[in-house]
Amino acid sequence: MIFYSRMQIVQILGIEDAFLVQLEGEEIVYCDAPEEHPGEFSEQMLERARVADNLVHELEINLPGVSVILRMREEVATLRHHVEKLASELRRRG
Repeated sequence: MIFYSRMQIVQILGIEDAFLVQLEGEEIVYCDAPEEHPGEFSEQMLERARVADNLVHELEINLPGVSVILRMREEVATLRHHVEKLASELRRRG
């Protein structure tokens, strides 16, 4: 798994560090790397920051709205995964 420093996130996404701090303040992104990578962000957090940046700057959605959208997005992905597993199991049995 790849982990990113704060500076890397800012550079990769072309965002201001202050925006990343805001995302952390709203708990939209957070350092989630294991102990051997203290203070770093996973690929999932990089993607959350990318989506948040697009929602805020392209669609003018506020950070609480971004938080809700990201949560719903993850719930849909989880449900899609469960449906795919069920469909696979049904195909296997049928």
